Amino acid sequence: MKKVLKAILMHSFIGAWLGKVPGLPRLYARAIWCGQMNNFLGLYGSFEDAERAATGFNKVGWNDEGIAKILVNEKPEEAAPQVFQTSQFAVLLWLTKLLKSGNAILDVGGAGGVFYEICMRYGLLSSPMRWHVVDVPAMVKRGIARHQQLKSPMISFGTELVEAPSSNIMLMLGVMQYLPDPLGEKGPGILENVKTLPSHILINKVPLMDDGEVWTIQNHVTSAMPYRLFSRQKFMAYFEAHGYRLRDRWMVPELSVDIPFHPERTVPFLEGVHFERYPVSATA
Repeated sequence: MKKVLKAILMHSFIGAWLGKVPGLPRLYARAIWCGQMNNFLGLYGSFEDAERAATGFNKVGWNDEGIAKILVNEKPEEAAPQVFQTSQFAVLLWLTKLLKSGNAILDVGGAGGVFYEICMRYGLLSSPMRWHVVDVPAMVKRGIARHQQLKSPMISFGTELVEAPSSNIMLMLGVMQYLPDPLGEKGPGILENVKTLPSHILINKVPLMDDGEVWTIQNHVTSAMPYRLFSRQKFMAYFEAHGYRLRDRWMVPELSVDIPFHPERTVPFLEGVHFERYPVSATA
């Protein structure tokens, strides 16, 4: 029954028609959407519009203790997830090729250092490599506590990208769509906020569209947040303008974007990309 309802609301002209019935989308939001995890709602023209809409339903943003408890386990005896998303293997594959002694990795939106632990599990990291996570205070606080107990030798945490140390490799694994201005359209973007441009950027789990762009809101039960579906052309152009070329891309089949009452904005799978900057320094 749930699959049938999803197909009607999210993938059919019937859903688009129902979305025009006065009061029905808001009734759906209050009765169903608010109590579910990772679901989407509405279409908006900007981050600010989506943020205002989200405040009508829930607390807004990732800096939430409830989400932090889910994503960052402070108990050192409990390891990072043993089973993880298929697309993360593409990131691991590239790291096996790129990592060199003394490299610094900048992990933007890395929560409590989950991918650091995954890389340690697979033997990809060794001293004197350095790994720095930038995330919101709630994540960073729990991440520091966890890795102090684990006595992790190479990881550090911070809440400000502009204060992060220089890196050879930047990771953005499912974070770009949540940022207010990642492409620097209203102020400094991600690459304008780092001390030096990394030689390699690995981005995973990003929604790209070939026909324009839009924002929606995503619910995480205790909090909701704006979520951007990027214009592929604009997304690629931003990195190309900073001297990067697309080295690789992959599908993320385990994740999609399905928005009730808006079948025209379905994104059947997210994507991952590897950007390489030229000229690449000899120490990269």
